[in-house]
Amino acid sequence: MRTEGTMEEWKALYETATRIRVLEPWKDLWDLDVIGVQTGDDPEDTVFYSVLGKGGDCYGIAVYEGYEGFNSFQMLRLQERLNLPVDYAMLHQSALVCYWGDREELSAKQRNIIRELGYKYRGKGNWLYFMSYEPGFYPYNLDRDQVLRMTAYLKDLERAMAGYRESGISVDFDNEKMFVMVYGENRETWRFEERPLPFTSFNYSRIYITDEEILRGLKSAPKKAFCLEADVRTMGARLSDEDYGRPLNPDISILVESNTGLVISCKMNGPEDDPIETLAKSVVHFIINAGAPKEIRVSNIITDAALDQICDVCGIQLRRVRKLPQLDWAWKQFSERFL
Repeated sequence: MRTEGTMEEWKALYETATRIRVLEPWKDLWDLDVIGVQTGDDPEDTVFYSVLGKGGDCYGIAVYEGYEGFNSFQMLRLQERLNLPVDYAMLHQSALVCYWGDREELSAKQRNIIRELGYKYRGKGNWLYFMSYEPGFYPYNLDRDQVLRMTAYLKDLERAMAGYRESGISVDFDNEKMFVMVYGENRETWRFEERPLPFTSFNYSRIYITDEEILRGLKSAPKKAFCLEADVRTMGARLSDEDYGRPLNPDISILVESNTGLVISCKMNGPEDDPIETLAKSVVHFIINAGAPKEIRVSNIITDAALDQICDVCGIQLRRVRKLPQLDWAWKQFSERFL
């Protein structure tokens, strides 16, 4: 059940973010220069910050909570190398973000909050608003818990930026280092240091099948001459669902025949579903019922890792390519009809 922030809670957040605007951290940092704030004994208890705006296009602060959030930052940072569409990488962020943008970027609800708080923004790039990014959901306004967390995170960033400017520590951001503020016990003391990024690649999951009956079915599947293309695409559209407190943005797991473009499977995933696992299940079901193709083509390491074991068991060539022409065509038809 979604709970909205009170006006007093929103006021504290807007006041804190307004102080950040005055600090102009984007004068010091590029968007890939990472600031970390460690609040516990474990390095995983770190909140990571990416400061937007040094290029002059869009001012903002993206906050990534823990290693899971930071992994989504790495997906975005490495999007081209991973051969992922920009919209997929953006909409699979796990982050809380504040932006200074244009009035038309804000929802009616966001403009109402600003009006009730008494702020009056004028001109382009001056309207302060906040968004929550979470895979499976469309970017949306913060709920109460997120408002409270974001307020605390931005207060920590104030302190961290003061330390960055005053400590004299030279951080080699270009060689995968970050600036970290580490809190002591009860947050009454803190120190600043340069530290390597916790990891420098995007961590993806592999799908492993342990069910012996399924493995036997895959091994015994007759070999066929056709090829398949497989991928996961994000709808990039808002879907309302009364069971959730925010609009959905489903992932679609797609499997097509590479010669004819025939759609074999096109499954919509809910927020609780793993779309890569859904894709793997679709491939398994097809192979057991229709036979093993000679080749499956994928466009990125994420889908490659999902289908690697399946292809190995069946003797299928798993080939990673830049483009999936038949799947792209099928997705275009789907998008024109439904999006």
